[in-house]
Parts: sequence; C-alpha cells; structure tokens
Amino acid sequence: MPFKKFEVTIFTFIIWVLTLSLLIYNGISLFFVKTDSIRSILIFNTLESLLMLALIAIPVVFTKVTRFKIPEIMEVLYIIFCAGSIIFGEILDYYGKFGWWDSLLHTMSGIMFGILGYIILNTFNRYDGHNTRFSPIIMSAWTVCFTVTMGVIWELIEFSCDEFLGTNMQQYLVGRGTLDQGEALVGHEALRDTMKDLGLDLIGSLIPAIIGYFELRRQKKGFAYMYLEKETNPSAETINNKEVLDNIDVEVMQGDNNQNNLDKK
Repeated sequence: MPFKKFEVTIFTFIIWVLTLSLLIYNGISLFFVKTDSIRSILIFNTLESLLMLALIAIPVVFTKVTRFKIPEIMEVLYIIFCAGSIIFGEILDYYGKFGWWDSLLHTMSGIMFGILGYIILNTFNRYDGHNTRFSPIIMSAWTVCFTVTMGVIWELIEFSCDEFLGTNMQQYLVGRGTLDQGEALVGHEALRDTMKDLGLDLIGSLIPAIIGYFELRRQKKGFAYMYLEKETNPSAETINNKEVLDNIDVEVMQGDNNQNNLDKK
C-alpha cells in the first residue's frame, strides 16, 4: 500500500508527540520517587525517550545532508519498528510482559532490512554510472545476506550492552525484561534467545526476498524496484527562464497601468 508524504508526516508527528509525552512524564516523575529501583527505571525510560526522539529525526537529517529522499513505505516501517522496540518494548516493558513481542520485532526487522537491501542495491546501481543488471536471484540473495548481517551486528550490540551495562538484552537471565535481574541461564538455554533472533531475522528476510524475486521476474513494479531518489536543484537555465517570465509579467503589468492612466486622461 503506497503512502503519501503528508500521511507519513502526520504519522511521524503522532509518534513524536507520544515520545515527548513519555519523556516529560518520566522526567518529572524522577523528582517524586524515593526508591532507587524505581528511579533507575525512570532514568532508563527518560534516556530511551531521548533516543527515540533522535531516531525519529534520522530520516529528516539524512535527507537534508545527502539530498536523497527515503521511500515513504520504508520510512513508515522504520518509525513503526523504532516505536515497537523503544516505546512499547522498552518503556512500556512489552519485552517483559509478552514473550512473543521480541520475536515479532525481529521478524519485522528482517522484512524491513530485506526491503532496504533492494533499495541500497538499486540506488548504487542507478547512480554509479554503470547501470549493471543483476539477475533476480542475485538481488534476492543479496537482501537475505544483508539482513542476516544486520542481525549479527545487532546481536553484537546487545552482547556489548549486557557485558558493559549489565542489561538483559540477550535474555541470558531468567527474566525477559531488559532491566530484569536474576540467575544466569546455562549452556544451551543461554544461547536460545540469540539463535532464535537470528533465525527470525532470516525468516523475515525471506519474505521480501521471495516477493521481490517474482516482482523482478515478472517486471512488476514494487519495493524490489525502489531506490533513494536524489533531490535535484533547479538548473540555471530553468532559473533564468523563470526570471525572464517574471520580467515579462512585470512589463505587462506596467504596460497595463500606463494604458489605464492614458484612458483616464
């Protein structure tokens, strides 16, 4: 389903307002709590809200800096994923309340990065000057490899947070929440969450890979043909033509005024 730019803007603004409200609520609540455990949660939620605000701004900053326009569907998926992970997963603790929430987001990330894989390859192919034609199977295989690689990088980030910040992002402790503390799982059980996440990343990537394969085979326009469109500034010739037309309009208006003055005389 295609999205219009103003629809994406409204949706992003709603998420921005929700995030800002959570930031204000958690920030103010810090001054009224007395227990260290609750204060730690509120500090964590405040930092997560700030992170969410920064993530919301990334597409806008990216377009401003690079002059590349992100496809609307990609921007919507990105905002939904960030909101699901940070607002609902972390701040509202859906990771701890619902065991399937983490699995849902990893599957969604596989779909999102799979589409992004097509966009990246199409963008390089469009602007590198060679216009190389890749076979559908190569492009689909690339998206799967790209997605799984992103999944591995994310697991390394989770491991680093658990190692240095004492979190439970890889759920190697008995509790499911990011800030939960408990006994450490041992052996196969300690690896279960990481391997499940990578498996879901792979499954998620296969969805756009298969759909994109048939889009390319049948030459049916869809996300497999998406790319980052370069914003172009008006050419000098276009600007000059506009200036000429503006001057003509001014001269015509002046001529009309002179004629009106003569008629009055």
